[in-house]
Formats: sequence, structure tokens, C-alpha cells
Amino acid sequence: MELNPPLVIASGVGGMGEYLKLIDPKYIGAYTLKTVTLFPKQGNPPPRLFATESYLINNIGLENIGIDAFIENLNANQYEELFEKVKVIFSLGGDNPEEYKLVAQKIATYEKYFEAIEVNFSCPNVKNGGLNILSDLFSFKEVLIYLRKVLKGFLIAKVGVEGNFVENVAQIVKDHGWNGIVLINTIRGLEVVEGKLIKGGISGPVLKPIALRAVYEVKNKVPELYVIGSGGITNEKDVDDFFKVGANAISLGTAIYKNPQIVEKIAKYIRRCCE
Repeated sequence: MELNPPLVIASGVGGMGEYLKLIDPKYIGAYTLKTVTLFPKQGNPPPRLFATESYLINNIGLENIGIDAFIENLNANQYEELFEKVKVIFSLGGDNPEEYKLVAQKIATYEKYFEAIEVNFSCPNVKNGGLNILSDLFSFKEVLIYLRKVLKGFLIAKVGVEGNFVENVAQIVKDHGWNGIVLINTIRGLEVVEGKLIKGGISGPVLKPIALRAVYEVKNKVPELYVIGSGGITNEKDVDDFFKVGANAISLGTAIYKNPQIVEKIAKYIRRCCE
């Protein structure tokens, strides 16, 4: 996968392209859509977000319109402007192995629209699917095999650090013919606010050392995999650190909530360094 710059807008944060109103697309290597599942999801009830300077807890729960409505919009050219401006990565999710397979079947016809298909094996905010599948390696491998058979393009697994050692998961991903991996997704966290428990996935600067270690371990064990480093990137040094440990590209997520213009700043820095 050739991205210029090697900078990806993370799934979830960017919705279905809404941030293109705030970010010049020439600074985006690829834009990952919000994860789409087999059936529509309304997401979890509020409170959904809790933010501090060092981390964000989100409990959104993969809210999305479902694959049939997504394809209906695709056929109606609703995302045409997005495709014209940037390379787009489709994010696929499911509550169980069968749902992953059915979503893959439905999107396969439309694969030509996307630079890659990212499969979300790590959302911590749903009762089923998400990171649960990584704790069942038989089901995980079954999904990898099936999706590799159905989808012909660049396939990326998005994983977290829970459920199994990430370098072992990466080896399995590579052995089943997949092309890349996103490291890492959010990690389960909990905060108590005014006596109420807020459970969700932690993102933001606090994740950076964990994500760096994950990229380092995976690149040392499975150097052939294309690695998109993600977790706590907020400035140029963070970018340097991720590339130093082996990332092929970096992904921006939580930082965009605070300042969408960070994309332009980071993209210009990457290009200066590559010249």
C-alpha cells in the first residue's frame, strides 16, 4: 500500500468523511471510515465520553447504519466526493464470526472503491465480537481464512493488546495471507465520575508507550507485515518514535478531536523528513 503521506485518519474518529470539511485532503494518505457491521447499531447510552489531558475514554459502541444501508448509500453516490478527494479504507466489524463473513460477502463487490479493507478485531465497547474474537484463536483463524478467500485486495487486521500477545496474533495474520495490521486499538478502561462508572476504551497520549512496544514486537517477529502505528500520537516526536520502531505509516485519532489541524502539521513534517 502506497500512501503519500503515510498518514491515516483512524476509524471511528473521522466518521464517514466529516473531517474533510476541516482538513485539506492533500495532507491525508488514507481516510478510514467508521466500522460498519451487519446490522445497524445505535451504540451505547450516554455517558459515552470522558476526557482528560492524557486520555479519553469512549463508550460509543460501534454506532453505525449497517452494511445494507451503507451499500445503498454507496450505490447512490453519497460518498463520491470522499472517493474523489482521498484514498479510503473500509472498516468491517461483526458480533460473531458469521457476521464478519456476511459483511465481507456484501462488500466484496464494492472492493474496488477502497484502498484497503480494515477488519476491526478489537473494539472493547461491544458485548460480542470486537476483541472477544482474539481470545478464541480457532474462530479468529476461521475468519481470517474466509475473508482472505472472499476479499482480493489489501487486507488489514486492527487489533489491541488484550486477548493474546500481539506479536503472536500478527504472525497468525501474516500466515493467513493478510497484508497489514493496525497497532493498537483502545484498551479497556474505567473512570468514576460523580459516583457513576464510565466504562470504555482508553485512547490518547497515555497509550503511546504501549503502542510503541506493540509495533516494536510485531516488526521484530513479522517484518513483512505493513504496520500502521496508532496510539497517542500528538506531535512530531511521536511520529519519529513510531517510525523508529518500524511503523510503515501512522494513524491519527483522538488528537483530531482536539485539533483537526494537527493532520496538516504532521503531514508537512513527514514530507520534510522524507525529502
